[in-house]
Amino acid sequence: VPLGRHLEPARGVYAVTVRLPGGDIVPGVANIGRRPTVNEGTESRVEAHLFDWEGDLYGQEVVVALHAFLRAERKFASFDELRGQIAADAAQARDMLATLDPAAPRSA
Repeated sequence: VPLGRHLEPARGVYAVTVRLPGGDIVPGVANIGRRPTVNEGTESRVEAHLFDWEGDLYGQEVVVALHAFLRAERKFASFDELRGQIAADAAQARDMLATLDPAAPRSA
């Protein structure tokens, strides 16, 4: 989702929760920035991966709450390196969010 003229937090990866249109709150991990490995555009975007949730939210409004800054955005040498870092970020976000909700599942 493009940020447009909204206030932009520091570019990077965050542990987040997302409030869905129906009111459910789902934990996840999000990147805020320009996606330098994929696209060197100038427009900042928010991309969130929701844990243990499937569905289509395109065109719907959600609320993304930032809970912890995990790392700065950076460009990776390959998509394989990026995929590995995404997995590590997701595991770190799961563990971080589990401290907010002890019943939440932790990374394996």
